[in-house]
Amino acid sequence: MNELTMTEALKDPLIKLMLRADKVSLGEFASILETAATRRNRQHATSGRAEPDRSSVAA
Repeated sequence: MNELTMTEALKDPLIKLMLRADKVSLGEFASILETAATRRNRQHATSGRAEPDRSSVAA
């Protein structure tokens, strides 16, 4: 299964419906994704691995 990019996730109709149901704005969700990506990249950079570990990412 291919993972969505952040841009694709922000455009996905099902994700938009879930955000609306949870009363989360698209801007808030974008901020959450950016924060998560920044933290993951920072952790990855300090681990010395060439590729991010995707085993912990939920499908």
